[in-house]
Amino acid sequence: MYEIFAKLMEDHNVTSYRVAKDTGVSQTTLSDWKRGRSVPKLEKLKKLADYFGVSVEYLMGNGEPAENVSPRAPISDEDIKFALFGDRDIDDDVLEEVKAFARFARERKKQKK
Repeated sequence: MYEIFAKLMEDHNVTSYRVAKDTGVSQTTLSDWKRGRSVPKLEKLKKLADYFGVSVEYLMGNGEPAENVSPRAPISDEDIKFALFGDRDIDDDVLEEVKAFARFARERKKQKK
C-alpha cells in the first residue's frame, strides 16, 4: 500500500507533511505504515483515496484509478489569483492575506468537527 501512496505523492508533487496537514492523517501514522509497524484503517485509507482522487481498492493495490475522479493537483498561486481576481494584477501581500485567511478557515472547520 505504501508504495502506491508514495507514487501518488510523487505524481501530485506533495510531501507526506502536506498530506498529513490536508487530511488529518498524522505523519507518525504514515511512517508506521511505511515501516510496517501498523496496518491502515479503512477510515484513513478513505481520506487518502479521496485526497488523491483514487479508489480505496486502487490505494490497496487491487485495481485501477477511478476513471470518473480527477486527481487532486496542487493549486498554484497563479490559479488562486486568477480564480479570485481574474485578469486583474494583485500584489503578493494581498495573495498572502488570502492564503492566511484560507488557512484560518480550514483550521476553524477542523476545530468544529
